[in-house]
Amino acid sequence: MSQSNVVGVGFVGCGNISGPYADTMQKHSERLRIVGAFDINQEAAAAFAANYGCTQYGSLDELLDDEAVEVGLNLTVHLAHAGVTQTLLAGGKHVHSEKPLAATREDGQACLSLAAEKGLLLGCSPFVILGEAQQTLKRAIADGMIGEVREVYAEMNWSRIEYWHPAPAPFYGEGAGPLLDVGCYPLSVLIQILGSVRAVRAMGGVRLPERTIGSGPRAGQAFTATNPDHTVALLEFASGAHGRLTASFFAVKSAQAGIEVHGTEGSIRMDQVPSFNAKLQMCKPGEREWTDVPYIAEPFPGVEWARGLLDMASALRDGTPLTCPGEAAYHVLDISLAAFEAAETGGTVEVESTFEPTG
Repeated sequence: MSQSNVVGVGFVGCGNISGPYADTMQKHSERLRIVGAFDINQEAAAAFAANYGCTQYGSLDELLDDEAVEVGLNLTVHLAHAGVTQTLLAGGKHVHSEKPLAATREDGQACLSLAAEKGLLLGCSPFVILGEAQQTLKRAIADGMIGEVREVYAEMNWSRIEYWHPAPAPFYGEGAGPLLDVGCYPLSVLIQILGSVRAVRAMGGVRLPERTIGSGPRAGQAFTATNPDHTVALLEFASGAHGRLTASFFAVKSAQAGIEVHGTEGSIRMDQVPSFNAKLQMCKPGEREWTDVPYIAEPFPGVEWARGLLDMASALRDGTPLTCPGEAAYHVLDISLAAFEAAETGGTVEVESTFEPTG
């Protein structure tokens, strides 16, 4: 493959997740190249640049001026996502952003509009539908293996992340919380399989406001959760299917995880959502036990973080549509914000946006 087929990527944000992205990107050097990195924490950027042999930018403008950077990878904190994405797009770069796309509908729409205006690609996590287990689940349902889907259950009980994360406070603030931070994983998978959600009901709130950091240099410091740390949402899909989603940073430990999809001719479950090698099992009417479902391809062990960027590289070089475009991320954001509103009002909130998956 010629060098012209390699897509140059500039990192914006060199925190915890930048390493897994970079490590998996290096295994696809025929398609992706780490050109450079910027972080407002220059020490973090310097360490990243030294580790991966790339340029350290002293400012975001320096990254924008580098013609070798074709895609900006936005790995900043939650509330910075929309602003950084818009800056990258305005500077002529395609963008892949970590989730959420934005904290508000207005900012999310601004990102989509700017990408369209500039004729640039905007992709956004979660991209886990690209995993082998998730593709197997999608194929099984599309092939009618469980008949017509009527009910879906999804669980993301992610424990109290301050126990292990050295800087957990932003995960409990505006633009975050478990629904936006981890509930987005099953939501993104489900809309890729079942299509749009048209209405939401929900219960939730801040169940444990006072939190204490349990690891790292700030261990022992207290902080306050201000965004809901536990949400249970009821989803009405445009297809007629109903869903229940739990997303929690409150439950200390839970045996409930993954996705179950129940149809007229059987049930299928995936034992966890993010991992590409999640276990899949099926049960047909009249059967008592689950049976394993074979993968459509040998699965990557865990999450291959470069997968979303590889999807973008295919779109840029081969002209294939993005599987995980900004429109999908916006629909997930819209559903999540509707769930917050429904929990506050006790009513049903209509979801105005739509998303139709490709393939």
